[in-house]
Amino acid sequence: PQAELRFGTASAREYYLLYEQLVQKYGHLRRELGFSWSLETHQSAGYPMLLGLRPQTCAGLGVKVFVYETDFAQRPLGCSQGMFATEVFVHKFFLHSDCRTEDPDEADFFFVPVYAACVMTKENKSAAEMDAFYKDLVRDSLPHFARHNGSDHVFLWSSETYDFPSWLEHIHSSVFLSVEARPIECSDFDFFSEETADHFGAACQHCDWCFSPWKDVVIPGFVEKWSVRKMHAVERAYDDRDYTACYHGADSDHLAIYKYANASARNELQTLRDLPNVSIGYRFALITDYFDRVGRCHFCFVPKGLGYWSNRLYEVLFAGCIPVILSDGIGLPFDDFLDWTEFSLKWPMAEVSADLISHLEGLLSTRRELVESLHAGVERNRCWFDYSSEDPECSPYLGILRGLEKRKAAFLRGPGPSWQR
Repeated sequence: PQAELRFGTASAREYYLLYEQLVQKYGHLRRELGFSWSLETHQSAGYPMLLGLRPQTCAGLGVKVFVYETDFAQRPLGCSQGMFATEVFVHKFFLHSDCRTEDPDEADFFFVPVYAACVMTKENKSAAEMDAFYKDLVRDSLPHFARHNGSDHVFLWSSETYDFPSWLEHIHSSVFLSVEARPIECSDFDFFSEETADHFGAACQHCDWCFSPWKDVVIPGFVEKWSVRKMHAVERAYDDRDYTACYHGADSDHLAIYKYANASARNELQTLRDLPNVSIGYRFALITDYFDRVGRCHFCFVPKGLGYWSNRLYEVLFAGCIPVILSDGIGLPFDDFLDWTEFSLKWPMAEVSADLISHLEGLLSTRRELVESLHAGVERNRCWFDYSSEDPECSPYLGILRGLEKRKAAFLRGPGPSWQR
C-alpha cells in the first residue's frame, strides 16, 4: 500500500512481482535459518487479484461487463481492508475477468467503480462532497448512461447507506449491488460520532423502497482471507464445541448510536451472559481470541446493528458456527438460489430472552440430526460468501453474476432513445 501511495498502483505491481521473485529464489534461507516471522499481512493475500496477476473466470455465464474508470477508484491496495472492501474486490474481479468487454456495444452492463467507504474514511470526504462527485460523474464521465436511462449501469454500496445522497434523482433506474436491502436514508449525515448519536433518530430512517428486488442484488460484506484462514484453523468438530451459543460485541452502552438504531437485541443479549453454556459479552481485546471462541460454539447470534445487515453473519460461517439471525428486516444474499434455512436460524428481534437459549439447548439435546445438518449446510454454502474462494463454481462473484444474468434476461430493452428509417 505504501508503494501504491507514493508511486502508484502500476509501480506497486512491479514491486510485488519483484517480491515474489525474491521469495521464490531466497525463501528457503528464511526457513533454513529458522525465522518464524511471516512476510504476509492481513491484506496481502488479495494483492495478486487486485494487481491483475490472477485472471478471473465468469464460469461461462452469458454476461458481458464494461468497466469504467473513475477518480475515486484509484488505490485498490490501500482500500482493500475491512468489511467495506467489496467495493474494491468486485471492481477488480470485473476488470480482470473473462466477462469484461471493452466494446460498449457488446456490454450487457456497465460497472461504475467507486471506493466510497474508503475515500470517505481515509480522505475525510463529506456526504456533500460525495454527492457532488457522483453528480459530476453521471453528467460528465459515463458516456453510455443515457442509452437506457442508466438501467444497465451497476453501482455498488458497501455499507448500510447509499453514498450518493441524491441517487433517486440521477440513478434510480440503475442496478445496485448492496450489502443492505433497507438502506439508511438521512436528511442530515452529521451523526457519525458519539456526541451526535441522538441526531440519528431524528434525521435517519431505514428505507423500505430504496432497494428494488427486481433489479438490485444483495451481496455479502467482505471478510479478509487472513480472517477466513484463522477461523478455519480453530473450527471444531460437533462434539468438541463446548458452548451452545456465542455473542461478543457492542451494545448501546458502548456505542450510543445503537440506542437510536433499533438495535435493542444487542442489549437483550447482554442480559443473558450469566446463563450456563453460553459465551456472551463485549468484544475480545484480541480478534484471534474471538475467532477461537466462535469455533467452540454451535450457534452464533447475529443481531441488528446500525443497519439490518451485519458482517458478523459471514464471519461466523468460516468458523463453522450456525448463525442465529436477530435482525427482522435483513436482506440475505443470493436467496433466490440459496436456501438459508439449511444453514441458519432466524428469531424475532423483540423476543430475545432466556427462551431463545432454551430453544437452542433443546435442539442440541433432542434434535442432534438437525443441528448436524445445519453445521453441514454452513460448511457447504460458505464459499458463496468467501471473496477469496478459489472454487470456480462457488463464490460471491459467481453469485453476483447469476443475479446479473437473471436481470439481463428480465430487461426488455429497445434499440435506444431514438431511431430512424
